[in-house]
Amino acid sequence: MSSLGLALDIPRIVLYFDDGAWKDGWVADNLSSRKEETMVRSLAWAMVLGGCLAPALGHAPAAANPVKSLYTTVELRKCKRVNRHRDGGAWLCNGLAGLQVYVAEGDLRQFLSVGSDPQKRRAATQTLGAFNSIFERGSNRATIEWRFNRRGERQVPYAVIVRFHTSQEGRRGDVLVVSKVSPTETCHVAYIDALANSDAITLARLVADKQAKAFDCRNEPHTEGATGNSPM
Repeated sequence: MSSLGLALDIPRIVLYFDDGAWKDGWVADNLSSRKEETMVRSLAWAMVLGGCLAPALGHAPAAANPVKSLYTTVELRKCKRVNRHRDGGAWLCNGLAGLQVYVAEGDLRQFLSVGSDPQKRRAATQTLGAFNSIFERGSNRATIEWRFNRRGERQVPYAVIVRFHTSQEGRRGDVLVVSKVSPTETCHVAYIDALANSDAITLARLVADKQAKAFDCRNEPHTEGATGNSPM
C-alpha cells in the first residue's frame, strides 16, 4: 500500500523510441546507461500514477490529450434498412457524435457516406472501380476511423478512413479510402494501397489531416503513395 492509499500493481510498459522500434519491459535493450534506465523508470511511474490519479483529479486539460482518432463500427443487422433492390440495398447506421453512416451496395461494390443526410452527399455515389466491400470475408463488422477536432466537449470530425477489401480477376487487396467530412459535404479525397505501403494507415492519417479540410468535393479523388498491389 502506498502513501496515496492506493495498491499499485505496476504493469509491463511498452515504450516507443524514435528509431521506430517497440521495446517491451521496464528497461529497453538499447538503453546505454543507468541514467537512461532511471529516466525510463521515472517516466513509467509518472504514467502509472497519472492514470491512477486521473479519476480523482477530474479530466486532464486538452493539451494532455492529443487523441485525434475515434472509432465506430458498422454492423448492418443493427442498422435501419432504407432501400432494397435486386443487387443489394442501403442502410443508415449510427456514427460518431450523433452523425449517421450511410452504407449501400450494388453491382458487387459498396458505398459509404457520413454526416447529416449522408445519402445525399457525394460520397454516397462514390466507390472503387474494383469489386469491393467494407466487410472482410467472413466478417459482418467494419470499422470507421474518425479524425476530429475538439470544440469544448464536442468532437467535430473532418475526415474518415475506411478500409475497402477489393478483388479483380482473381487478385485481392486492401485500399484505405480517406473521405472529407464537413457540415455540408462528404466525399472521397484519396485512395491508399494498404498492401503496397508498409505504413499505410499513417499515410492515410497524414492525408486526412493535411488535405481533407481544404479538399474541393467537385474534384476527383487521387491515389497517394505506392500502388500496384491492390486492385482499385
